[in-house]
Amino acid sequence: MERLLTRSRVLIAFCGTLLLAALNRRDPMVYGMFLFLTTLTVLGFVLPWLSLRGMSVRLKNDGVAEVQEGAACDLGLVVERSVRWPAFMVDVETEWEWAGHRMVLRQTVPVIRKGAAPVLGRLARFPCRGHYRLVAVRLASGFPLGLLQARRSMPQQHTGIAVHVLPRPQAVHWPLPWSVSPDASGTLATRHTGQSFELGMLREYQQGESVGRVSWRASARLGELVIQHFQQMGAVALRLVVHAPRAPALGDPRSAGEQAVRLAAGVCDVALAHGAKVTLYPAAGGAPVQDATLLRQALASALPSSPAQLMEACACLAADARAGEQIALVVPADLAIPDLQAALAQFARLPCTVVACIALGPGGAASHRASAALLAAAAGRAGVATLVEAP
Repeated sequence: MERLLTRSRVLIAFCGTLLLAALNRRDPMVYGMFLFLTTLTVLGFVLPWLSLRGMSVRLKNDGVAEVQEGAACDLGLVVERSVRWPAFMVDVETEWEWAGHRMVLRQTVPVIRKGAAPVLGRLARFPCRGHYRLVAVRLASGFPLGLLQARRSMPQQHTGIAVHVLPRPQAVHWPLPWSVSPDASGTLATRHTGQSFELGMLREYQQGESVGRVSWRASARLGELVIQHFQQMGAVALRLVVHAPRAPALGDPRSAGEQAVRLAAGVCDVALAHGAKVTLYPAAGGAPVQDATLLRQALASALPSSPAQLMEACACLAADARAGEQIALVVPADLAIPDLQAALAQFARLPCTVVACIALGPGGAASHRASAALLAAAAGRAGVATLVEAP
């Protein structure tokens, strides 16, 4: 019954009823009511169609735009009108696609006149990270009464832009001090005992120290035992793996999976701020990313990964890790405990410091907090430090 009683059918029935009443009673007032209602009905059905006639959308600029999630961006879409009468309350819908996930952004333009082309998209906001490609542009109007929602799709050749939506980094308090690992290309000088090509310092021998560290030549010159320290170049290094979410968490800004990507961006920012060399291992496959300028883009386009792919990425990281480096495993709070244990098992024998970073959803649901507590307990049993962060 509700599908039969639409607004258009009700108005047509009213117009027909008033017309019959006017013909039967021959009352001028009833004739006036019929003409008034008929005029409103015609305007309600004709004006939305006329508003979209002579409309076109063109691109102001081509290429790939880059914006942080939640920030306003300019999409570069310009609406042009070729007819003389203006159009009011036009809804512009842009449909975007990334990794099988589709999103529709809507913006209402109050008035569009000939010769005055408004630029759209300056208030467009993408709520979640990703590499979105514009696949469709649609215009809609229901002005003035909303009786009919006229729609028009723009030609496919007008959809040639893409937007890199970078993840918004989560504030992170790193739980461990940053250590220096040996690296010949590093910029930090460390002192150690043993053999090297560059002498760092000499100090007085302390009771109980191994005589193998004594510099006999320097001791003979000074007349007392001294210990020799050599200088070696090193660097602060962090290797990171993030578990990107799958559907339905993919593209959902309130999911723990997308929060894990934001947490990974925050970990990268903290490491870079301390002068660390960051290497990102995509869990969905691909070469590791070492360029600091490409880390945020790699996180933005991180594809969904399965637990098996997460283990493969951890195995690849373990093969490249060196002594003294730090490893960060960023996972959502809804990850299964056996999957976390299997991933951490790849780092069990490495002479590195491992931190399991667990991300909670922005909602901070009680179920996520309980799951994060269980994951942190499992990581603690494996001898791994944990970092639990929520927005």
